[in-house]
Amino acid sequence: MYSPGPEIEQITAGVTALLARDPHTRSDLELTDSTELLLRLRSQLDAVLVRQLQVIDTRDATVNEFGRATRGWLVEELRCGAEDVNRLLTVARALPYRPVIDQALADARITLDHARLITTAVAKSPAPIRDVVEKELVTAAETVDPAALGRFARELAARLTGDDAEAAAQRRYDSRWVRLSPTFDGMVALDGMLDPAGAATVKAALTPLLGKAGPQDERAGGQRAADALVTVAEIALAAGGLPEHGGEKPQVIVTIGYDQLNAELAAHADTRTDTRTGPRTGPLSGLTGPVTMNGIEVTPATARMIACDAGIIPAVLGSHGEVLDLGRKTKTWSPAQRRALRLEDRGCRWPGCQAPLERCRIHHILFWSRSGRTDKKNGIHICEFHHWLVHHAQWRISKDDNNRIRVWRE
Repeated sequence: MYSPGPEIEQITAGVTALLARDPHTRSDLELTDSTELLLRLRSQLDAVLVRQLQVIDTRDATVNEFGRATRGWLVEELRCGAEDVNRLLTVARALPYRPVIDQALADARITLDHARLITTAVAKSPAPIRDVVEKELVTAAETVDPAALGRFARELAARLTGDDAEAAAQRRYDSRWVRLSPTFDGMVALDGMLDPAGAATVKAALTPLLGKAGPQDERAGGQRAADALVTVAEIALAAGGLPEHGGEKPQVIVTIGYDQLNAELAAHADTRTDTRTGPRTGPLSGLTGPVTMNGIEVTPATARMIACDAGIIPAVLGSHGEVLDLGRKTKTWSPAQRRALRLEDRGCRWPGCQAPLERCRIHHILFWSRSGRTDKKNGIHICEFHHWLVHHAQWRISKDDNNRIRVWRE
């Protein structure tokens, strides 16, 4: 049987002992000194990791043992974060050519974040001076944090390439990127890099949307920022002018197994009435178990929320995943209805909310998925946050014949 070796066993025993010790029993000096030492040890462990990963990657060890490339093994088998894996492998693959970085990391004079920045900067430098750049950046990294090192690396690159201000700006602009990546838990990770002008534009668009939407708004700042980004996209879609094959509301295929559909239809054959939202007879009313949208599993509540303003295409699947039936796209609000409701609402109708029309969508008061009609009496403008409250937080909204609004939480 494989043994990890006495070194790994000693590290494991030491970590186990540290975890068993209550930090509240230690003095301030003990805590700060030991924390400083632990951070140094973390950098040294990173050095061990990248050295081993360099050998693993070169030998194709994970291919031989598990049938997976190194990156796939780390992400899919060991559940490491994609960004952490990118950082480790970037440094690991450069180690044979970058001994100064390797030694600085092993000595805990720099961190893994420093090492990745230096490795990337060296790779972008002219080949004849890469060794010099490596030494200069390692020396700088010993006294500054990674963010400051990044600024120094960009300044050094500009001087080495003889960039003037315009060329430097073009280089920054050419380095922009954005990536949307599905995660294992059904979310989508958004990361990227913007040039200063692009970032200023995005910030200017998001800033007016970052405030709280009323006393019920308990979102954290990061959540408000995420919602603001989605709202900006909604505004762009509503305004039109996007390319011909873009700019439509999400057209989502909701899939449900044939056996589940039969069971749901039987369970709801009596057309039971929900006292809150009316008869449960709409195209999505029978969804109580897991459903998928474009391959990502979502809750029925999310399906119903998107159904308010999306082209929903219900797809019935057989036991082997074959499509048995594909429904027609649902009706959405007509231009005339939208104009009438804009004149009537003039903004989010949720009491106390000041969101203008540009930040709102038309919501079916009686959900369309529960046989709510797409007509003016059943429509109301509410902002993205309050739309989420209605679908996910047990809040309800109603409108009487005199256009008075009432909201309550069940």
